[in-house]
Amino acid sequence: MKNKIHTVEQLGKRYREAWIISRRVPSGLQLGYSAYWPEFNPNRWEVYHAEGIKAKPTPVSADAVDRMVECMRWLRWLNEDERELVWLRASGLPWRVIAEELKVNRKTPMTRWNKAMNRLKIHLLQNNSG
Repeated sequence: MKNKIHTVEQLGKRYREAWIISRRVPSGLQLGYSAYWPEFNPNRWEVYHAEGIKAKPTPVSADAVDRMVECMRWLRWLNEDERELVWLRASGLPWRVIAEELKVNRKTPMTRWNKAMNRLKIHLLQNNSG
């Protein structure tokens, strides 16, 4: 990992960047098979905001794709529900909408997201120390 991640906020920004890059990667680009790769089915919020928009994506740098793939690899340390939550938050959805999507109390997603991010941070620290 080139950039050290010291806080949960930095980790959240990395996943936000990964989400943005994943939307810009041409569909023909083969990134390899990963069992922990999240589904790219747009939710109702994304579809609503994308109606009628025809934007031509700019080329994605190789470094950006490498950072995205690195973030996707980190997801293997989380369970399926945590992966979905991390990806929903990376998409920029507000906590209230995420709570509605997951059908839980509005404070639950933030608590679970922080727990998942801290777990990732611990794994990253353990992997970098050895």
